[in-house]
Amino acid sequence: MTFDPATFEADVALKLIPTEQLPTIAQDALEAGFDGPHVLRMAIIDPRYGWEIDQALPPMLAELGCSSIPKKDAALRLAKQRAQAILAMNEDPLPSLPYFYRLMLSADHPRELIELGYLEDEFDFIPDDLDGQRKMAIRALEDFLSPEPYEKRIAEGQAAWAHRREQAKKEWPHVLASPTGRILLKEYYKERLEYIRPLFAIEVVAWILLGYASSSWRIALFGYAATLPVLLALPLWAEYRRLKRERRDLLLRMRVPEDQI
Repeated sequence: MTFDPATFEADVALKLIPTEQLPTIAQDALEAGFDGPHVLRMAIIDPRYGWEIDQALPPMLAELGCSSIPKKDAALRLAKQRAQAILAMNEDPLPSLPYFYRLMLSADHPRELIELGYLEDEFDFIPDDLDGQRKMAIRALEDFLSPEPYEKRIAEGQAAWAHRREQAKKEWPHVLASPTGRILLKEYYKERLEYIRPLFAIEVVAWILLGYASSSWRIALFGYAATLPVLLALPLWAEYRRLKRERRDLLLRMRVPEDQI
């Protein structure tokens, strides 16, 4: 990557560059044409000499025209650079989300970065929908770069969040009373039946052996007929309880009061 003093200035402000890597950065600056004596000095320092590197950094920054900038300004500068690059190159935004989160933490949670920084938390509601996650990330990047007032975007985001929460409360009043709940219960139940299929074969063999041992096929037939519904009902009940737990966890993550769940 071509050395850029503005990016370097922001990285230093947020302490994103390990001390031992600064000589390598200085070498990149030399290759880019920034060949002042202080840059050269940094470039030849042994990476193991941390104290010497720390002493050489301020003169190098001054020589490059860099100054000490607030962490918030540095984080927003780097975030805008990355966001613009992602949109311009049509890159997958998902791998960059941890970077925005790191910028947010390093700058002590500037409000402009809250949406991007915590965007991955939103994916808990669509964990298997990568296309949906990418669309959400692209929208968040566009909103971040939008010239519209930040307060307006925040108000719209809060309204959308409240709408999703109300929809979740309506969709999950009871597992069996909601379309999504019934669909998921059916899918989970099918998966569980596939998993326990060998048990049905074992039960058939067991009742056949019991009938043969007792010389009474009625025992085998009626015994199998009586226990089969139990075998079918137990996994259904287990998956129902699982969905109840998932529903509760979902609403708690959406900050719905527990007494309303």
